[in-house]
Amino acid sequence: MKMVRVMKIVSNDESQLRLLDELMRVFCSAKRYAFNRLLEGRNTKEIIKHLPHQFPLNKRYAEDAVLLAQSLITSQRELLPMRLEDVQAKIEKTVKKIDEYQYGRKTPKNIDLQTCLDGLHRRLEKLKSKEDELQRHLDQGTVPSVIFGGKQHFYKRLKGNITNEEWKDLRTNQLYARGDKSKKGNLNIRLVYDDNTYECYVEIANPLGQPKGKHAPRLRLPVSVPEKYEDEIINLVMGEQVGVNAKGKPMIQYQPYTVEIKRKNGEYYVHLIYEEEVYGRELTYDEPIQGERIAGIDINIDRIAVSIISKQGNFLQSKVFYCHELEYVRANKRNNIVGETVRDVYNWLLQENVGAVVIENIQLRQQHDTDKKFNRFTHHFKKKKLTDTIIRRGLRLGFRIKKVNPAYTSVIGRFKYMKKYGLSVHESAAFVIGRRGLGYNERLPKELIDTIKKKVKHH
Repeated sequence: MKMVRVMKIVSNDESQLRLLDELMRVFCSAKRYAFNRLLEGRNTKEIIKHLPHQFPLNKRYAEDAVLLAQSLITSQRELLPMRLEDVQAKIEKTVKKIDEYQYGRKTPKNIDLQTCLDGLHRRLEKLKSKEDELQRHLDQGTVPSVIFGGKQHFYKRLKGNITNEEWKDLRTNQLYARGDKSKKGNLNIRLVYDDNTYECYVEIANPLGQPKGKHAPRLRLPVSVPEKYEDEIINLVMGEQVGVNAKGKPMIQYQPYTVEIKRKNGEYYVHLIYEEEVYGRELTYDEPIQGERIAGIDINIDRIAVSIISKQGNFLQSKVFYCHELEYVRANKRNNIVGETVRDVYNWLLQENVGAVVIENIQLRQQHDTDKKFNRFTHHFKKKKLTDTIIRRGLRLGFRIKKVNPAYTSVIGRFKYMKKYGLSVHESAAFVIGRRGLGYNERLPKELIDTIKKKVKHH
């Protein structure tokens, strides 16, 4: 499982930071060059061979630049069908709104009817143009235009809201180096730990200042490591002794790690990426769960409901973990709340001797509307963040995790188990999810059959 740890460069050496900025500028230029050549259909090996002649980079930096360009093109192609589906959903919603306003089923609140309809028709025209563009890219196998530095900042630059220097900084704020087990974890960007000063440093190969026929000099910058990850990171970069050679010297085995350096608001952040060994695993849909106590989890934007059941499918206990602030806080605070809430969930499950978790397998889609506030509130990212964090932390702690179809779990729980066990809707839905993970099928409750007979009219 991939793990990412973020550290910060804490250096007052302006000369070294200027050299780092220049290296990032050249690397990002090489990445954009490789991206455009790949779109032209040029061969990857030819681009890698040509890049060190076009830009003063070593072969490994050139390979990394091409790798980033390839991944960008691949992701754009994979996202095309989803983007097209999202635009079509927006078109459907806008057409429905126009119909409701025209025939009087809805009335605008703050503006007159004609202004509202004109705005919706302009929106519809714009969306159909976008749909045609995406469909054309999908049919021709091409990708939409990519703006390095960000579309939002690009339009800010066009309006003169940011300077040319600020725009260039946004386009040249990345340096990337892949890990290599045979090169002490990473050849171009290496994290080192100084036993004398008890500090971590990042050493960056700088081919821009390389004398002819010699190795590239290295920039050495101190790094601030979060205290809770300090031991983990030091153990990773120091390597592990696996024996001694014929001369009696220790043989050190290093774990490969990838490093990405990003500049944001004048600060430099080091993203350390490596593979972590996990003790849990994800079960397939038809694989039985082995365990005496299983937890079903119902995930919502404002709360996580957990119900513990026995292997026979009987209810044992339940608990709700609230996270209401997720509805309105910013990204950094949101990530912190998600992490703390999921940590509390697993601490409780470990206390209750639960060894397996069942969650919903949700294919998330945006609930589009013409209201920006509504779109922001219903955006699926928050629920996706919760789901991913539950899976990652569960695997790290050794839990077995199974995903099930969430269809009608809330309806079944409300009619069948909510009154019986005195649960909330979400707790009863979590109970149904846990039973579904064990392979139990739910019969239609008599109460629901009676309700349908009384309240549903025959056509």
